[in-house]
Amino acid sequence: MDVRVEERDGGSDIFVPHDPESSLAPNQAWLFVRERHARRPYTNVVGFGASEAGYHAVTFAAWLGALPSAVLVRGNDFDRDWFVPQRAGLVREAFERATAIGAVTAEKVERIRALYPSKRVVWTPNSVDAARWELLPGDAAKRDEVRGLLGANGARVVGLFGELKAKKRIPFWLEAVRDRGLLDKIRLLTVGTIDPATAAILDDPAVAPRNLRLPFCPPDELAGLYAACDFVALPSMFEGMPNVLLEAMACGVAPIASDAGAMAEVIRDGETGFLFTAESRDAAGEATARALALDDGALATMSAAVKRQVGTEFSPDREIEILLELL
Repeated sequence: MDVRVEERDGGSDIFVPHDPESSLAPNQAWLFVRERHARRPYTNVVGFGASEAGYHAVTFAAWLGALPSAVLVRGNDFDRDWFVPQRAGLVREAFERATAIGAVTAEKVERIRALYPSKRVVWTPNSVDAARWELLPGDAAKRDEVRGLLGANGARVVGLFGELKAKKRIPFWLEAVRDRGLLDKIRLLTVGTIDPATAAILDDPAVAPRNLRLPFCPPDELAGLYAACDFVALPSMFEGMPNVLLEAMACGVAPIASDAGAMAEVIRDGETGFLFTAESRDAAGEATARALALDDGALATMSAAVKRQVGTEFSPDREIEILLELL
C-alpha cells in the first residue's frame, strides 16, 4: 500500500489509503504508529470521532502500553452510529476504553455521562478562524453576482449549505415557510448536495421560493457565497456543532436554526440569530417571520453582533485551550 507521510506542525501526518480489503489500512497504520512510537514515544492518543476513529484510537493506545486516550464526539458518530447495529459496537468500545470523552455540545455531554457515569466527559467545542472569512474584493464581487442572479431586491436571501440530507429537514422548513405565507419574501441559495425529494420541491414554485442551486465549492469560494445571504437556515432534527453555523456567523450571516445540538448553545435568540424548537413547524415559521421582519438597520446590528460573538467565543485559541486541558 502506498502510505504517504507529511511532516508539519511539529509532527507527522500519515495518510493510509482505503483498500477493498478493510483490514489492510488499519493494520498498515498500526505498523507505522508502532515504529514511530519506538523512536519517539507518544504520550496520548486522540480519536477525532466516536466510531471508527475512536475505536482505532483506544485500540492503538492499549497496544502502545496503556497510554491515555481521548475520544472526541462530533455529531453523527453518536446521534446516528449509536443506533446503527453495524457501528454501535465501535462507539461502545471506544467509550468504554477511553480515558476521557469530549463532545461538541453540552447536551451530548449529559447524554454520554448518563450512559457512562464513571467517565470524564467534557465539552470540546469547534472553532472558526474569523480572519479566514474576511471578505476579499473577489468575494464581494461573487456576493453581488449571486444576489443579482437571485433578484434579491426587496427580498431576503436565505442560504442552505452543505450535504442537505434527511436530518437537515429542508422540506420541513420549506413547508413552514409556505404555511406562514413567506415564500415571496425570500430568495433561496443552496450550496452543496440535495436529495431528489428536496430538489423536486425546489422545482415547484407553488411550494418553494425562487432559488439558485450550486454544487459543493472549494473553501476559498465560500466566503462570497455566505456573504450573499442575509440569513442561513439550519432546521436540523439533530446536530453536533455545524461548521456551516460558525462559518456563516464569521461572515456576519445570522442563523435561523432549530435548537438541535449545539445551535441552542451558540445562538442567542433575537440577538445573534433566531431559534425554534426542532420539529415544530409553527415555531420554525414564526422564527423565520421574526427574522424577515428585521429592517436593514436591525439586520446590520445583528450581523455585527454575530461576527463579534463567533470571533470571541469560538476562536481557535479557545478550542486549543480546551483540548490541552482535556489532554
